[in-house]
Amino acid sequence: MKRSESALLSFAGAVMEFTWLYAWAAFSTMSIAQRHIPLPEAAAIFFAGAAVTGLSTGRGLRVISVVLLQAAGISCASLRAIYISNDVASAFLSHRWIVEFFGAPHSAMGWLLFVLSVFWAMAFWAGGARYSVRPKNHEKICSRFDLGLAAFFCLFLLKFALKVKGNISINDPLTGPLACIFFFFGLASIGMTRGRAADASDLIAGYRRFGVVLGFIFAVFASVASAVVFFQQPLASAARAGYGLIKGGASYLGVIFISIIRFIYLPRQTKAGSQAAGPQGSMLDRIAPADSPAWMEAVLKVLGWLLGTVFGLIVLTIIAFAAFYFIKWLFSRTKTGRIDQERGSFLLRAIRQMWGVLALLARKARRVLKGYRTAADYYIALTHWSRRSGIRRRLHETPSEFCSRLTARFPALNKEIGAIVAAFNREFYGEIALGSGEIAAAQLAWRKLRNPARWLQRLKAFFSNTADPVP
Repeated sequence: MKRSESALLSFAGAVMEFTWLYAWAAFSTMSIAQRHIPLPEAAAIFFAGAAVTGLSTGRGLRVISVVLLQAAGISCASLRAIYISNDVASAFLSHRWIVEFFGAPHSAMGWLLFVLSVFWAMAFWAGGARYSVRPKNHEKICSRFDLGLAAFFCLFLLKFALKVKGNISINDPLTGPLACIFFFFGLASIGMTRGRAADASDLIAGYRRFGVVLGFIFAVFASVASAVVFFQQPLASAARAGYGLIKGGASYLGVIFISIIRFIYLPRQTKAGSQAAGPQGSMLDRIAPADSPAWMEAVLKVLGWLLGTVFGLIVLTIIAFAAFYFIKWLFSRTKTGRIDQERGSFLLRAIRQMWGVLALLARKARRVLKGYRTAADYYIALTHWSRRSGIRRRLHETPSEFCSRLTARFPALNKEIGAIVAAFNREFYGEIALGSGEIAAAQLAWRKLRNPARWLQRLKAFFSNTADPVP
């Protein structure tokens, strides 16, 4: 696709993405405060977020620089939205209006308008930022078109419900034109991405594909408008009749549903109320009755203090590790080059990483609880033990060669290391099922290797210059 066509596709997709966001923003602010962010200001925030994110992506910047740049942009957008939504006399570039606004008292409606302004400013900025890094292929454009279509459908349905049930009319004339703009640019984007296929490019050259798409859109709009005008009275009668039927059926179904709920939950609620009326007390009172001896209360207090201390240490450790990795992530660099298909899925990558960590912890816990049952398990544990001691097993050496090199470094553990390696050789190479006595001997050797008395010797081997770091 040519650069001009790519720019046209990006603009059409951005307008499609922006229209349904602005429709909901205008409806929410008009229904609550009878004012809304002007369309040019909202569009400027949206496209500014897209431009800043697009210029800072793929350049190898540090994450903290990107975060600070995004934070500065969101702050400016939020201040601009607050300035527009409130009657401020001072200039926007002057800091006087900020002091006057936050120093003056505000009603509950004023603070609600403040929250809405900040929320929609952040939503416009985030929408533009996400759009700039999102791939512009046919599948993604179609999925975003479906999302916008669902957003407009829900908005029209909500306005209809407020009009019919609550007799509330929202003075929001922008929803209809925004929906037409959304359909126009959305169908144009779908047509342009559909025309990227090789077959379509051979049949439709240059900008003729865009003309065909525009002609199709105008034909659809004309057909729909003509059908609505021609069948306006029959459609209104059918809507009234359908609403009456739905209302009558819902009333009967509601009575049945309430009866089922009462039958299921009322006995349980009575039982729960009778149980709640019983004696209440703390966990310590329920564990240790009132007639328990004094030494039991002291032991329970000591245990409670120990458990609280352990829990506090665990929480502090988690916070320290989280802070360390967060700072490390902030000072890391972003990728360089073009934006790939998977970019922007930070949440999914974080979920996969968390799932991997949980799976690793589950495997470790299962191994600790299950224990080692074969000589191969003890040999694998021996290789991990030697790696943490500064000696890595080489890829080309046999278990016997690895045993010789390891015992040369730890001569005091010659017997234990040899027992584990010999059991592994018999089981793996000799294909012999070891008995319980040989497995118990390997287990005893492994316990001696893990003895804390060997930690000093292992540290010396780890920091020694003779330790072999070759994998």
